[in-house]
Amino acid sequence: MSASKPMSLDVYAPPYIPQAFKVINTLPVRFLYSAGVRWIDYASYVRTFAGSSFLAADPNLHPLPPSSESPPPQILDARDYHHYWRSVLALELRALHRECEEQALYNAPLFPAQSDGRPNMFWLGVPGLREMSLHVELGDTVYLRQIHFGPAGEVLHAPLSTYHVGWMEPYLNPQYNAMVWGIDRRTEQLYLRVDGLEPGSMRFNASFTVQAGRVSALHKAVIDMDQALHTGHQPRWAQSMLFPEAIDGKMQTTLNKGTINWSPIDTKLNYEQIRAVDNVLSSNYGAVPYVISGPPGTGKTKTLVELALQLVSSKPNVHLLVCAPSDPAADTVTERLRQHLPPAQLFRLNPPSRSFLELPDSILPFCFVDDDTFSLPAFRVVMAFKIVVTTCRDADILNRACLGNADLFKLERGLLSALHHGADTAAPDLHWTGLLMDEAAQASEPEACVSLSVVAPPREPSLPASALPVFVLAGDQNQLGPRTASRGKILQTSLFERLLSRPLYAEHPLARSKQSGGVMRPLTQKMLPIRRPPFANLIRNYRSHPAILATPSAQFYQDTLEPEAVSTDSLLSWSGWTGEKWPVLFVSHAGRDEIEQDGGGWYNNDEARLACQYAQSVLQAGLVEQSETCIMSPFRAQVNVLRKLAREQRMRDVNIGPLEAFQGLESKLVILCTTRTRDRFIEQDLARGLGVIHEPKRFNVALTRAKEGLVVIGNPSVLEKDPNWGAFLAFCRRNTLWEGDMDARVELDGGEKAVVSRLERQLLYPPLDNRINGTLSNGVRSLGLADDDEHVLWQSGVEYEHALREVDDDEYDDAEQDGSEEGEIAEHEPHRDQWYSA
Repeated sequence: MSASKPMSLDVYAPPYIPQAFKVINTLPVRFLYSAGVRWIDYASYVRTFAGSSFLAADPNLHPLPPSSESPPPQILDARDYHHYWRSVLALELRALHRECEEQALYNAPLFPAQSDGRPNMFWLGVPGLREMSLHVELGDTVYLRQIHFGPAGEVLHAPLSTYHVGWMEPYLNPQYNAMVWGIDRRTEQLYLRVDGLEPGSMRFNASFTVQAGRVSALHKAVIDMDQALHTGHQPRWAQSMLFPEAIDGKMQTTLNKGTINWSPIDTKLNYEQIRAVDNVLSSNYGAVPYVISGPPGTGKTKTLVELALQLVSSKPNVHLLVCAPSDPAADTVTERLRQHLPPAQLFRLNPPSRSFLELPDSILPFCFVDDDTFSLPAFRVVMAFKIVVTTCRDADILNRACLGNADLFKLERGLLSALHHGADTAAPDLHWTGLLMDEAAQASEPEACVSLSVVAPPREPSLPASALPVFVLAGDQNQLGPRTASRGKILQTSLFERLLSRPLYAEHPLARSKQSGGVMRPLTQKMLPIRRPPFANLIRNYRSHPAILATPSAQFYQDTLEPEAVSTDSLLSWSGWTGEKWPVLFVSHAGRDEIEQDGGGWYNNDEARLACQYAQSVLQAGLVEQSETCIMSPFRAQVNVLRKLAREQRMRDVNIGPLEAFQGLESKLVILCTTRTRDRFIEQDLARGLGVIHEPKRFNVALTRAKEGLVVIGNPSVLEKDPNWGAFLAFCRRNTLWEGDMDARVELDGGEKAVVSRLERQLLYPPLDNRINGTLSNGVRSLGLADDDEHVLWQSGVEYEHALREVDDDEYDDAEQDGSEEGEIAEHEPHRDQWYSA
């Protein structure tokens, strides 16, 4: 080997598989098929309400994107929409196949499911099933190849009985096309139906498959939206939903009123949430998507639920499709809505491929089950639901059942024409009047297109703007985006994120990206006329202590987050906090990280022991329950090490998992294991989308899960290479929130990472009038006091702001008395009784 070129070490090389087991998958086979799970017969379903004269469901699956080696066009625009996404989805399909190959199991045991009760049922252990590292659903096919062994344990190509002295009987090995009939992610077990299993070894090679419907629905939705962009009388609707321009918005010439003409169902909504709901109800922002930008803990789902309930109560003919990118997110929305709507009005649509083990019991009355399988209720029942909740992809069930706006319009128009031949009949109203999408930043654009194609108006005839469905998205583009098999940025950029980058949103003077100094700029008379903002910026965090929010707020949200959580100081008495005694601690640790030989990823034994020690310390202090504690790591191998240690230390109820598993969740105490203590292989981590270094969205999610306590363990000399981590380390050093080697502290040389955020200043220099009772002005306990010149300047600024607000309140009262538009004031937050007395 040449000494001039160092050896390249691929730490993510696939695990070694003995050739004897690989050969089994190449032997000639005969196929043995197993009975599949029940599915929806779409053609029969459509005949129950449409006969055969006006609608006909296509019994076949949607077409898969044609294989293409060429990269997609560089720019996504309306002119080449289908071509662009066809290429991207072809790449995703190939990546899914590679993912299945990488997850294949060799010499794996298959066990009889003795307690199942159904015939020919077995279970197979699948590592990583809990973390969804393998895409598998009910109805998937798993290829099983039986392994045969000789007297000495050697691998044979056929059963031992076929071997004779000097010759072997002709034999074709069976390949069992087993069907997934059950999934238990908690125990990482797949329940397979294997019909015709022959006697022999219970060791198998298992190969997983990509189900066509997983990608074909996305491809069909892209085709539908491409046609909507270019044909019929409604291209402007599709254009304004996918590529909104300034012309699609509306101008504002007067300041907004300080009152609303509806009564909030949730009386705890804040000003920004009420404003968002009111804007959509009044439809004053134009024919464009309305985007609710909600950082962690700011109540995105709460706002969307209020909006759904208000829309339903506003008119008798409102029918909403509410979608989310994942089943847990859709379940959360359903859980909130079920508190206000009965099963006759609210429906949680689940695919037949969903396991009952994954569904919360409280939601089951809002689902439809046919012979132990999730399905669609009768047409008349579906039409009566006011709100249908499902995932973005599973909205395709409505399309395949001809329950989208276009098909329903065609059915009703055709029937009316047949009944009143030759007479002019008015165009019927659209059934779906709106699409609300929660956690929209986690849905890929093709997934969003599936939902959009359900509510999209028919291409003919032309309908008035007031009759077209509204589209509202809530999410946060600074948290983890769509989960894809391919690593490219294209599919991992959501429609939500792409919309916010368009000039109509990004260049608006009230956009979050245009704010500075940590204060959301109010609309003033001098800014008029202006296009009404088709977005809402939520800023009030109801989850975390302000010390936990300080760095994420400054790095991702222009320092605009306002901590509103109460009772976030229950962990402050723990003796482990240092410096200012805020509930944030960075633990400097340089113990060696190691790589699993079976391809499981990086782990760090010393770090895992340290994490468990900190968890035990807080638990033994009696300040937190195990179920309120979370330990996370970006590497699956480290998660496995942590779980083993936690079990040994009787911490079975501590939540341990990868970062992705905790998006959207929260814990009272979070311990983050960064795991990586060497920078040699960081580039390989990045190529595979792993780790928390140079992964800003993963960094943001990791820090914002904590409510009352955050402990981060890592090597500062490695972490500081990432500017976001540099900012966090600088925050911890400035305030002595640091444990470990003093020499390992990051050196500050000024620049961005040395900037003190607004929340940090509030913690250090709380308003003087609240220092007596020990609370900040927002109700959070103040944890630092200072009597210096900077505090005096800070306090004078606070007092000046309070004086301005008092003036605004006086001006508002004057405006209310004279009732003139000229007396309207800048849009500071009104008193709550002003909102509710409207």
